[in-house]
Amino acid sequence: MGFQGEKHEAYVRLTLSHHYKTVKEKRTEVTKSSKDRTVTFIEGFNFKVPTSQVETTSLAFHVFQSTSGYGRDKLIGKCVLGSYMFSRGKALIQWNTAFANPMEQCQQWQALSE
Repeated sequence: MGFQGEKHEAYVRLTLSHHYKTVKEKRTEVTKSSKDRTVTFIEGFNFKVPTSQVETTSLAFHVFQSTSGYGRDKLIGKCVLGSYMFSRGKALIQWNTAFANPMEQCQQWQALSE
């Protein structure tokens, strides 16, 4: 996983889904990589999820390399946060922590998968 070619710019598309159906999508600004080819996103997003829907809702993060021209942007990796139906391990823990502390910011590193 990582950047290919000369253009090292990326963005994240966030997709909130309920029962695998997309409810809302948001996207970060395109960000250029640093000298060590890493990209840092410093943006916050808020989504409203009713308590009754927490178990059937997920939030997917798709990281894309921005490309030039008419080609499709390249998927670098993704991560899904959600209930036990959608995620496991650290992603599940972060999801549960966020809903247990609704008025607090919940930050945690997550590994990307292909």
